[in-house]
Amino acid sequence: MESIDFIVGAFFIFVRVGAMIMTAPFFNVAVFPTRVKLFFAAITSILLFPVIPAESVAPVMNQGALFLLTIMVSEILTGVAMGLVGQLIFAGIEMGGQLIAVQAALSFANIVDTTSEIQNTVVSNFYTTLAVLFFLTIGGDYMYLQALVYSFHVIPISGAELHLTTPYFLQIAVYLFMIGVQLSAPFLIVLFLLNLSFAIFARIMPQANIFFIALPVKMGIAIILLHMVMPYLPVAFDGMFTRMFDFLSTIIDVMGGRL
Repeated sequence: MESIDFIVGAFFIFVRVGAMIMTAPFFNVAVFPTRVKLFFAAITSILLFPVIPAESVAPVMNQGALFLLTIMVSEILTGVAMGLVGQLIFAGIEMGGQLIAVQAALSFANIVDTTSEIQNTVVSNFYTTLAVLFFLTIGGDYMYLQALVYSFHVIPISGAELHLTTPYFLQIAVYLFMIGVQLSAPFLIVLFLLNLSFAIFARIMPQANIFFIALPVKMGIAIILLHMVMPYLPVAFDGMFTRMFDFLSTIIDVMGGRL
């Protein structure tokens, strides 16, 4: 029976680790095949098993298959909740790029996003790529794995208080929109004033083809603004990722019943 408990406990560790790997930023990029992700999750689970407290991974075998299935679902949701924190932050960065693209008349220029293999605007792709590079530069992948180890010390197997996380995910969702607006604010303000200028110009000279003139001007101004704000993007990303790991730590503590 002890050997069966050992195997089942190791499996539940793999379930949580695999769920987080499949949803966490950078780890879940589409360029990594699913087999590679599962292999990495299996290796990570093996490496984590000796450092996880025994009381955190001791399943109760005499409760039946339905109870074990409930534990598995709980562990999947725990891992997904941890990965979703980072995904929401990156979604805010992507939304900021989409807002810029719409205002700069670049929303029709779509390319395939390598991280998700879906079509997205050029600006969103650019912002997301820079965010991933900065995420790796500051060791975000390593900090996510540290948070995973911390979760096993705080949240025992089948012990996640998932229902307590709803208010905190609502806070992260609000912060998502804040990120989008903050990243696109310079473009929204300048391009709004530019559109206002074109509207006044169209009233003064109705015979001018204002749409033919406005499109290249807006695109040119947007490119210049993008060049101007690029030096400040690392500072913005640093603040966003700091909040992201604060949210992640809070979510883990909440699921562990510490808050």
